[in-house]
Amino acid sequence: MNMNICEFDPITGTMITRRATPAELAQREIDIAAAAAPVVPASVPMLNARLALIAAGHMAAVKTYVDTMPGIDGEQARAYLEFAQNVRRDHLLVEGIRQVLGLTPGAIDALFITAATID
Repeated sequence: MNMNICEFDPITGTMITRRATPAELAQREIDIAAAAAPVVPASVPMLNARLALIAAGHMAAVKTYVDTMPGIDGEQARAYLEFAQNVRRDHLLVEGIRQVLGLTPGAIDALFITAATID
């Protein structure tokens, strides 16, 4: 692949054009791939999270997990699941759900990305 780079030459005070080096071409490919990669949102609306869990077939297991949590932790988890307007990716309940469902961090990220696209 050939690519030209335009840059300012401070000695002559003019713009010059030169061929890109292999390292610059490789960095360009990395930059393009990074820009195309979906960004994992820090939080999503709880409704969207629930809809993503339903679509993935996980909602029943999540409800069972939360409904069987004992004590104040269970009460707080149920309140969070039922009444929170948003769910944060870094919330402890999300990590607990991930572990109970046996999902990878990447799978949880994918659920958040999916939830962010639901309108």
